[in-house]
Amino acid sequence: MNTGRTAADATANRRRAVLREVAEGFRLPGRWTPVLLAVVVGLGLLSVLTQVLKHGLGLEFEGLNSAERWFFVDREMGVPAWFSTALLLTAGERLWHIASAERAAGSRWHRHWRLLSVTFVYLSLDELTELHEQAILPLRALLDTSGVLTFAWVVLAVPLVAVFGLLFLRFLRAQSAVTRWTFVLSAAVYLAGAVGVEMAGSPLYEAAAVPVTTTVVTDGGAPRVSETVVVQDVPYALVVGVEEGLEMLGAVLFLGAVTTAGLRARAPRTTLPIVAGAPARTAV
Repeated sequence: MNTGRTAADATANRRRAVLREVAEGFRLPGRWTPVLLAVVVGLGLLSVLTQVLKHGLGLEFEGLNSAERWFFVDREMGVPAWFSTALLLTAGERLWHIASAERAAGSRWHRHWRLLSVTFVYLSLDELTELHEQAILPLRALLDTSGVLTFAWVVLAVPLVAVFGLLFLRFLRAQSAVTRWTFVLSAAVYLAGAVGVEMAGSPLYEAAAVPVTTTVVTDGGAPRVSETVVVQDVPYALVVGVEEGLEMLGAVLFLGAVTTAGLRARAPRTTLPIVAGAPARTAV
């Protein structure tokens, strides 16, 4: 008997089973995951199309201007920002319910679920209002950053993400393989966009950024001067599209993983009857 081949086949079968379970862990009930993924693709295409038409081909008309304001992924208060906010807020709400179910079941990890919930509620607020960008100018002035660190908030974000990961390491190890790997993969996709692509696109932003000074005169008041930065560059718009697309994709995947974990957390926990000579076990 070829025991080596049998053991290798068993190992391969286990790996395939885990991969199937991980894929299943990303699926929201019904058909919501395909719908949300289609929305991600659609928003990305609309964002790129409006940038190419307006800044690449130089077209200028009111309908295009409105579409660019509403659908460019790098604008706050636009449709993509609202969509990402809704995804993150929904994930935070479901994490809160999981924390409550875990606490009721006496799980030691209910505080970790609660902290995850609060974190995602904050991320939803940040997505809509871009709070993290308030740290860019002070940190850039303090540390004199440029190049891949043009968006200087990453100097704070990377260490915070590392600390957060260490705090949740034991929590992840305590979860099922499906929950653990779906969480890790969705976080990796989200961070690849939010941090990785943002850093990679920083030189393009520096090359294309144009400061614009605006003076507003109010009745009976002194003129108020404000300065904004305008980027009208198709290559940078493509990079931003990839960045925001990865963030939305990671959020969709995480929402699917959280929904699956929530269904398992709320599943009834039954105690198996004691069989003579066998210890009692609890099925989860």
